[in-house]
Amino acid sequence: MNANNRKGPIVDPGVCRCCGAVKKCRLLNVEYEWSGKKEVYADMFVDCFGLVLSHLEGEESERVICATCVVRLRDACAFRHQVLVCEEKLLSATVHIHDDNETFKMEVEVKQEAEEVPLQAACDRDDDDDDDRATDPIEDTMEHDDEEADTTSTLTIQVKVEELQDSSVEQQSPRRREGATVDPAQTDMLDQLNSMKKKLNQMQQTDETRRTESPLQRRPVSVDKDLHILRNAARIVENSYVCPFITVFSDYHCIYCREMFLDPNQLREHTMTHDPKTYKDVLDPKKLIQVDIERIDCRLCDEKIDTIDTFKDHLTTIHGQKLYKDVQNEFMPFKLKIGTLTCVECGKNVSFFHALKKHMAEHFGTYICDVCGAHYFEERHLTLHKNSHNTKKVVQMFPCNECDKTFKSKNSRSFHIARIHKNEPAYPCNKCDEIFISYHMRYRHKMNVHGEKRMFPCEGCDKIFDSRKTLREHNQRTHLQLFRHECSLCDKKFYLPSALRDHMTSHTGERNFRCEFCGKNYPRSKALKVHLQSHSSEKRYKCTLCPSAYTQVTNFKNHMKTKHPLPDHNVEGYRAIEYS
Repeated sequence: MNANNRKGPIVDPGVCRCCGAVKKCRLLNVEYEWSGKKEVYADMFVDCFGLVLSHLEGEESERVICATCVVRLRDACAFRHQVLVCEEKLLSATVHIHDDNETFKMEVEVKQEAEEVPLQAACDRDDDDDDDRATDPIEDTMEHDDEEADTTSTLTIQVKVEELQDSSVEQQSPRRREGATVDPAQTDMLDQLNSMKKKLNQMQQTDETRRTESPLQRRPVSVDKDLHILRNAARIVENSYVCPFITVFSDYHCIYCREMFLDPNQLREHTMTHDPKTYKDVLDPKKLIQVDIERIDCRLCDEKIDTIDTFKDHLTTIHGQKLYKDVQNEFMPFKLKIGTLTCVECGKNVSFFHALKKHMAEHFGTYICDVCGAHYFEERHLTLHKNSHNTKKVVQMFPCNECDKTFKSKNSRSFHIARIHKNEPAYPCNKCDEIFISYHMRYRHKMNVHGEKRMFPCEGCDKIFDSRKTLREHNQRTHLQLFRHECSLCDKKFYLPSALRDHMTSHTGERNFRCEFCGKNYPRSKALKVHLQSHSSEKRYKCTLCPSAYTQVTNFKNHMKTKHPLPDHNVEGYRAIEYS
């Protein structure tokens, strides 16, 4: 059959929804003509199996069926129709009962089908067909099916026992004339026939109702909104100047190559070097989509656009691009800048991006606590939050067998054991093949090996730090003076609980840290470490202003203060001239 004589659209190649094979396929919800009849394969699934298929309103590639599965579906529908016809003829058969001579007269039409072509042969024939041939594997298989249908013959079987002389006997009644012998088997058979006839009538009425229903009433529309969100986001990124990115804590990373940036302006300039059409290849559907909207504008023309909604209208009306209108908020919008960040939804100011992202859950979080109304992006975070409301319920904890720590999930415990006790690396570097056992080690590796510059200035003074954690601790300790740990025996307060524990030794007099060389005891481990330096013959601390060298850092500091009292010598300067 010539390819131009196809009686419906063909998708080549397509992945069959029913068997997963990659072949030339037809659409499930489009009407085709076969053997003079109209057929819609999605409707045939409903009529034959009562099965309503999903995703019939999406892309063509998501709603296709191959030739082999079409033949099987048509055979199933024909077999179902055959069974219904045989049931109807069986129930309409005449049954005569007499006291001496019983006659069962049945005329049954039996379809004597030709030898069925094996399914594997049909599949092989369909797979071997290449694009250079003019025949369509779908049409070829269906035409072969027509030949099978033409070879079907009808055979009438008439089962007769001796004819009754008296035709006035009541039909299909278990009641007998006077003097007749009642056969229980015959009575049960008549009851079963009546029951089967009622069921057949109900089935036929159901089929007629399904045929008269509208397809929209019979097949509910199923929309994959998550897929529509991803497609909208990809189309917006491809045609605008928005900057997609990912984050690790408060660090910004290029979504295309994972390059790290601290300055959002450098991130935007770097992202412009990548082709936005590759965004759909690196987009992870399992992660939240984050986009910087400092500049939107249209890539297809010179139009200046300030909001995402305006750009979406511009893209569909002016350039004819397709966007799904059943979804909104395709991504979380940000306007990144150095310093204080502002929420684009409500205008709230925060100091770090990690805090801003947590705040954005109030606008975009889909998991909401029914007790206090808190919003979360993930269900597991909501579950942990709900446990805080239920004080009577005992939360299951998972203790570590190697130490005394406990965790709220098995996953957290497994990660702890692998990273702490087994020293299995879990933090890979995105610039080389090195893998580290902690985030801090990878952080330092990128700075020392790859030359990443990280400078976080303090807004309250002139100091500059190389990590946000150090800056945060500096603000809390120096400017905010958040000393939450107070000694119960005196009025002293401390920033860290470890500092409080070290201070308590001054009240208790405990000296639990003993030197293995000389036997001296110390109240703190830090003091013991300093003492151990005195047993080393290596003078690690050398003065750059004179030939003096020391084994202990305390002696070196005293030397610098007394011999070289310069105002710029501080603790950080002393550490810088430590030699290993």
